[in-house]
Amino acid sequence: MESLKNLKYFNFERNKYFYGKLLNVEDFETEQRYMNDKRRLINRLIHGMGVVCGMNVIRVDEATISIEMGLALDFAGREIVIEKPVLKKLSTIDGFLNYSEEDEANNNLYLYVEYQEIEKEPVHSIAARGEANSKEEYNKYQEGYHLYLSDQEPDEDFITENLYKEIVTVYQENGIRIQQITPKYIESEKEFDITIQIEKRGQEKPISFSYRLEFDGVETGKRETAEISFLETDHQSASIYTITKRCRALPVKGVKGSIRVEEKSFSIHFGEKEIHPSVKAENSFFITEKKVKQEFLDQYYKNAMEEVVRNTNIQGICLARISVLKAGETYLIGTVESMPFQQFVYTNPLAQVMNELTLQEEEKAGYTYGLPSEKRDGTIREDIQRNWTACGEAVIQLGFGGLKGQQFFTEEIVHGLGLGVVYILLGEADDMGDTSSIIYGAQDIFEQRTRKVPLKMAAKIDVTKGTFQIGIECLEDTIEQQVKIHWIAMKDKREKQTIKEKRTLKIQPDMANVLVRENYYFEALLQGVSDSRVFWSVKEAEGGSIDENGMYTAPNQPGVYEIIAKSMDEENLTASTYVVVREK
Repeated sequence: MESLKNLKYFNFERNKYFYGKLLNVEDFETEQRYMNDKRRLINRLIHGMGVVCGMNVIRVDEATISIEMGLALDFAGREIVIEKPVLKKLSTIDGFLNYSEEDEANNNLYLYVEYQEIEKEPVHSIAARGEANSKEEYNKYQEGYHLYLSDQEPDEDFITENLYKEIVTVYQENGIRIQQITPKYIESEKEFDITIQIEKRGQEKPISFSYRLEFDGVETGKRETAEISFLETDHQSASIYTITKRCRALPVKGVKGSIRVEEKSFSIHFGEKEIHPSVKAENSFFITEKKVKQEFLDQYYKNAMEEVVRNTNIQGICLARISVLKAGETYLIGTVESMPFQQFVYTNPLAQVMNELTLQEEEKAGYTYGLPSEKRDGTIREDIQRNWTACGEAVIQLGFGGLKGQQFFTEEIVHGLGLGVVYILLGEADDMGDTSSIIYGAQDIFEQRTRKVPLKMAAKIDVTKGTFQIGIECLEDTIEQQVKIHWIAMKDKREKQTIKEKRTLKIQPDMANVLVRENYYFEALLQGVSDSRVFWSVKEAEGGSIDENGMYTAPNQPGVYEIIAKSMDEENLTASTYVVVREK
């Protein structure tokens, strides 16, 4: 089993064969080690670590999960293969019994997979080196995998995002985790964002917090300090919240900067309760004169080999985050989030396809500048600039010519400014080969009309898709076969996005803990429906009762029970949550 611990791949050594050479066990082990170590080093440095394909985790029922077949590479470059789908009771997976309820607000478990070797095919050995009386050895190693559960997230070294981001935890207690995220590399005198991510892990009461930041090498609004504050009631209810603070790097180069929480400035409220824990958190980064992309590449190529030699820590790959509700010996699987830390291996064909798709989208959009950056969830950041613009051109084919009154239309064009209202300005070039003169608006205003195709133009915008369509109508018969239309799209950030509202139903809180015969109020949050009323019910016959207002009365019997809400306006719109009933 020594190979399980082998992370030193070099120096490489292989057998030299010659006639008459006597081979022993060590020689054959050298041969295997040489081939394995080279392959694993290549896997580690070229391909990386994570799931190559498959291994999706699905909730089957309240006690069972399914893991799909798949392939992964671990941090040591070893191949992990799940050859067929696996159905597992959560309680039968290693690590489940170690799950503690000391922090009742934290109900997350993480499912990991790791490489495993098993000795098989015992055989009789005359020259066995084991115990004095042992004459048994194993004939083969079978490569496989081992599934286990943990209440700990993966180490930072195993998350790809940490290659270019500095992620530090400001606070993690009472079912709340606050993380502060900055880039690892910042271009001198350029702006960047500090991202504060707030994750609620079962804390039912609304929270608010504030703290001060101290800067080295950066500033915000000409100041070297900043106030960070968050009030949950100002946001739509969610389990993860994100806020940002815009900063700017000072005109320094080749130095390290930092952003740290000012000592004793942190305070947090849980409902009416206020605490002032002592927190220490500091983000560090490198301020460079290069472009961030170039600096990242330079540092990666410089340090990748050093990481191989230095970092010998082994950890499994996190396949899923599983929320678990527990009451004594009873447990219930709430939700299963597959690949929460995006530990994937992107193969060359996949990377090529994604590249091509990105280029196609950009070519179709036809815009070149002034585009707003977007957050991970697709929402537009509101702190970039007042007006957003994009431009491009579209060629409309007229076939063998157009007749007076005949209309032609383009396919949908992605303008790249996101969802919502945009303003489109259209113009036609005087000639297909010369764009030095473009006429916008009424063409008969100018005395010297040079347009080959007299026409009128219009644009139809789809605010729900972020696209538009250009239509033209010929004002005279023409023998021209195509027309080039130039377009400019503009968007005011003050304009509200007219996104088609989805019909959703959520129950607050996500989970409740009550005593037997105790009352508890549940709230139904409806969105996109005209009637805000719901039907309340308890799934289990002996699970207590709930009235039309959401007031739940716990039964005499402890356990885990499901509360269901169904919209009166939309029959198929339902939601559920769980309540854990405990003895007094």
